Amino acid sequence: MKTKLLSLALIVALIGCSESKVENKENSTEGQNKETVNTDASVDADKLQLDLVSSIVTKGGAKAADQVLIEQMLSNVSETKNLTTWESKAVGNWVGKFGNNKINISLTRIKDGKVEGFSVCAGNFRKIEGEVSLKENGYHFTMNEPGNDKYDGSFDFTIDPDFSVMFGTWTPFKKEGNTSKKYELNQKEFAYNATIGAYPNTSTKLLTYEDVENLMPDELGYMRNEIYARHGYSFKNKEWRYEFEQKDWYLPMGVDIRDQLTEIEIENIGLIYEYESYFDEYYDDYGR
Repeated sequence: MKTKLLSLALIVALIGCSESKVENKENSTEGQNKETVNTDASVDADKLQLDLVSSIVTKGGAKAADQVLIEQMLSNVSETKNLTTWESKAVGNWVGKFGNNKINISLTRIKDGKVEGFSVCAGNFRKIEGEVSLKENGYHFTMNEPGNDKYDGSFDFTIDPDFSVMFGTWTPFKKEGNTSKKYELNQKEFAYNATIGAYPNTSTKLLTYEDVENLMPDELGYMRNEIYARHGYSFKNKEWRYEFEQKDWYLPMGVDIRDQLTEIEIENIGLIYEYESYFDEYYDDYGR
């Protein structure tokens, strides 16, 4: 039974572990695409000669264009960091509360009074550009989102002379259906750490059936999504977003982190998803 179940799980993992399947949670469909998948329980496990890493990473096509742009812009940070001027202290990630969500405003390049960067919030990426000038209370920035989305707006903020805090306001271009926000953010470096979180073993070792077979669906879902959270995935799903944004270690960095998953993590996702998907069908087999 377990061999057949694992075979099914591998197929489902390959089909479902693209970004659209990262954060499924009962009664939560925000930002998700539903898929109907037909599987054959009689599939011979010996024929499943699949490369889990490449299959999951390439599912859904090429890397999301927004993620490509994020990575390109982040590659510019080191150019400014290497300077000996004040700009080197301002570039980087500024993180904190933004309404009901956590936002990351990344300043990636500052040169000749011009500023480039992006924001990641609630599963959304927006490029921002603008200008900076020196004021009495610090460095004043005005940066605009592209304006091609109904929720776009303008960031107006100051970084204090000690570079300890960013404070300001965001004003929507279109006021109907939008609300201005005030925010106070702190600079925070991001580095992937496999040992953080409630279930670090999902990123540090291959799980066994014994590790997961007696866990409830919510626990399994948390374990699986915590893997993505460690990589800085910004969740569109409201429940998972609020769950991880409470964690001090969590920093929303990207919108497509498939190719950052390790082989251990991918195999563990498949195993966890197996028990999530077939929990009800094989209820008795789990000894409950």
